[in-house]
Amino acid sequence: MTRGTVALAIGAVLWCAFVIVTTFLPGGPSWPPIAVHVPGFLVVPVVLHTLLRARSHALLCLAHVPQPVLLAGFAVAVGGWLVSLGAVAGKPGTESLNAVAGLVIVLHVAFGLIAVGMARTGR
Repeated sequence: MTRGTVALAIGAVLWCAFVIVTTFLPGGPSWPPIAVHVPGFLVVPVVLHTLLRARSHALLCLAHVPQPVLLAGFAVAVGGWLVSLGAVAGKPGTESLNAVAGLVIVLHVAFGLIAVGMARTGR
């Protein structure tokens, strides 16, 4: 189940990154904003599973994440944070889409890294 949580978090981050990239294209996104809200709802099972399993051992689980994975996750989370705050923006009119997608990326990366540590420790 923990590996499934990691896979779900990675898939949601990749989808939101794809949505953000399409806001920079000349044609812009051709789908409704609900396309980014679906991975947003996937935050709930990732957060619940991670918090229920890790509880007070979340920092210990982060200590078991390999350093390259942790650094890459931190870089992706910072990028998502910049997009959600509007420091990196696509075409005009896509600000709310970018804000939600960036926030979803930050949450999935944070709890996905804890789940990676849980998978490595066997929790």
